[in-house]
Amino acid sequence: MIVDYHTHTFLCKHAEGDVDDYVLRALELGFDEIGCSEHIPMPGGFDEKHRMSLEEYVNIYAPSVSEIRERYKSRIRVRRGIEADFFPGTEDWVRGFIKEHDFDFVIGSVHFLGSWGFDDIVFVHQYSERDVDSVYEQYFQAVRKSAASGLFDVIAHCDLVKKFGHRPTKSLRDLAWETLREIKKAGLCIEINTSGLRKPVKEIYPSDSILEMIRELAIPLTLGSDAHSPGDVGRDFDRAVALIERYGGGHIAVFEGRERREVRVSRVVPA
Repeated sequence: MIVDYHTHTFLCKHAEGDVDDYVLRALELGFDEIGCSEHIPMPGGFDEKHRMSLEEYVNIYAPSVSEIRERYKSRIRVRRGIEADFFPGTEDWVRGFIKEHDFDFVIGSVHFLGSWGFDDIVFVHQYSERDVDSVYEQYFQAVRKSAASGLFDVIAHCDLVKKFGHRPTKSLRDLAWETLREIKKAGLCIEINTSGLRKPVKEIYPSDSILEMIRELAIPLTLGSDAHSPGDVGRDFDRAVALIERYGGGHIAVFEGRERREVRVSRVVPA
């Protein structure tokens, strides 16, 4: 079985294509499931340049996903997901939003350390103004808190802090290990996210060193391209599947109604 659970559309304001375009691409690739996981609307206009509004979710995105999953149900399973930010102070709002809607899975992600959008190219200069070791420590602490929040099913791009190629000067293995232990304790899975190959770091999320710890802790893995255009669906999944075979015992986590099961991963057939 082969799936792509991490996709975005024009509604997030930094991607292109609509839900139908992504589903059609998944069909071309022969995928079994495609997940729709647009960025969650946030309260108070928070980071509105990178996400749809609540009105757009209710009036455009949710109806579109419902219509398309019905239209293609005999050809591919379209899963209703959301990528939800972990940002201290918004947990109750996010929890309420998730509760009100019928999701198959919820992806949790950390994009901010305080007010700093550390993965935004506009603010990349701040890495040179900060202690990189401290940045990594803050990031993994935030991921650990996100896992403990009880909000999510999947942890997204769990070492996103490396996106622009900045590396710590010391080993943070213990910090990463404690973070992964919290993910394991919370019963979550981690995505192998191929979008890092399209970023300056040129590396899949997470790194092999983190995947080795994931294997040791027997944390389930799933697949996501973090597609921001239809052509990104399933991109570099030949490499991702090889990592699933090596670190995940050849199995991936799939979801329905926020219930997880594990299935054997399939090889990717070139389009």
